[in-house]
Amino acid sequence: MFRALWGDIQNGRLERLPFLGWYLLVSLLALLLAFGIGAVIGAAERMAGGDPVAHQLSLADSLGTTGVLAVAVVFALLLMAQLNLMAKRARDMGLPVPWLLVLGWLLLSGLVSSGGGAALGGLLSLVVLLALLFVPTGAFGRT
Repeated sequence: MFRALWGDIQNGRLERLPFLGWYLLVSLLALLLAFGIGAVIGAAERMAGGDPVAHQLSLADSLGTTGVLAVAVVFALLLMAQLNLMAKRARDMGLPVPWLLVLGWLLLSGLVSSGGGAALGGLLSLVVLLALLFVPTGAFGRT
């Protein structure tokens, strides 16, 4: 699992079906973590009754800097895993400089989302995901 998600950064490859499985796993882990954090915040606010923003701030204070950094590191590791999977898939498709393409997509997605809205950024991400899923191995001749 470690090798598939965070290893083989320079020369790893993933075919379509393994890419889909690992991509779904990383997405599910991020979703579960986000819902878990939201549930804890919601439960704390519900039990204390009152202003949700004040309770979020008090939760951040009770977690401390270490807790907030730990959550940030976990989300950063999940993002790194997702980007690594995309680079491996792009390399398997035969695209040149896959890491540059993935980082370019990340930058473009952020710009489109901030300028055109979340729906447009999500549409761009969906198009990239579908391309990664449906373009066959070696389609660009550099395998």
